[in-house]
Amino acid sequence: MSTKTGNTVKAAENPDLVNQMVAQTLASVDTTPEPVAVMPPSDNLVTLPGGYLNPAGEVIKTVEVRELNGKDEEAIARTTSMGKAILTILQRGTVKVGDMPATEELLDGLLAGDRDAIMLGIYKATFGKTADIQGVCLKENKFLDVKIDIDHDIEVRKMEDPYKRKFTLDCKVGPVDVVLPTGYVQKDLVNNTDKTVSELTTILLENCVVSINGSPVIGKAQVQNLGINDRRMIAEALNKHSIGPVFEEITLTCTDCGDGEVTVPINLGTLFRF
Repeated sequence: MSTKTGNTVKAAENPDLVNQMVAQTLASVDTTPEPVAVMPPSDNLVTLPGGYLNPAGEVIKTVEVRELNGKDEEAIARTTSMGKAILTILQRGTVKVGDMPATEELLDGLLAGDRDAIMLGIYKATFGKTADIQGVCLKENKFLDVKIDIDHDIEVRKMEDPYKRKFTLDCKVGPVDVVLPTGYVQKDLVNNTDKTVSELTTILLENCVVSINGSPVIGKAQVQNLGINDRRMIAEALNKHSIGPVFEEITLTCTDCGDGEVTVPINLGTLFRF
């Protein structure tokens, strides 16, 4: 997630390491109730690409967000890393999930990709639907300010079946059952930003691998004992199955030279300017 912004080694330097290792839980069944209807679009409503599964088994697809204010800005400024700043924005800028108050516990249970979609909704409620981001013209090798349309320039992957939140991989060790991570996993990663990439991968797999060759995963040692190739295969599959905004570089035509390409890094850090 290469010189793309999402490929830095430390999660504190780029929360996309956290944001792109994403998605979540529960197998599909044929007798589940129909998803709850989505509310009409609004500047302060976000349609989740996955959805929150409430205790009744309904899929809640709509979240209400609000504009950030000066008190929020002060709280964000007191955070010690970009990852923690993003968690603060999410908690303060989210009002309701469906008709339920957006408690920290409820937000932590959302799919990571849904949380990223909410962050874009908070950005739009606060700053509008466009963003000025600095890019690089590859032809003239110079920096340019580029205007990004949040709704059209950032791809959002949607979950085809909101009840299918688990998949199985055929690894060298045998079949591995995996669920796509939630906010709990994001917070665990953010709180361990001093770790190496390999250690962060272990945290990710410990939270997302539910069984290995039929045996339930109950501790860190089981994912540490997986072969390196299996661990990489699982991490890549999590990225492939992830939903929500796709944070990566986009390429636009240079408006200065007319025929050059401008490479623009898109992530929550560049949008909120941390």
